[in-house]
Amino acid sequence: MRRLLYVLSFFFLLFIIYYDLTAGTIPVRHSVTSSGKLHVTEEPQEQENKQENKTDAGIPFTETKIEAGDTILSIIEQREGKLNKPIEDVIADFRKLNNGKEPEDIQIGKSYKIPRYKE
Repeated sequence: MRRLLYVLSFFFLLFIIYYDLTAGTIPVRHSVTSSGKLHVTEEPQEQENKQENKTDAGIPFTETKIEAGDTILSIIEQREGKLNKPIEDVIADFRKLNNGKEPEDIQIGKSYKIPRYKE
């Protein structure tokens, strides 16, 4: 009975590896160059729900529609990479831009002004 369990586990592991290598879990775009080499690029992110602006207070922001799983920090880090600004400043800027709204209170489907730190 144990042997059967080990064999089934082994084949399941092989299937998982095969699936990951063929279909993958990250969307990518494949193209073959004229030299026959495979060129792989990541799919561009959806930009239709973002609009860049600047407030009277001088804080640049991007208006972004919140999707499931988004946090203020994840949106900023996804857009700008590693953040070199203290989290307290990011939270304060978010509150200023959104009339005192707390980052913990964001709701899926609504648009919020997310501060930008890279030009």
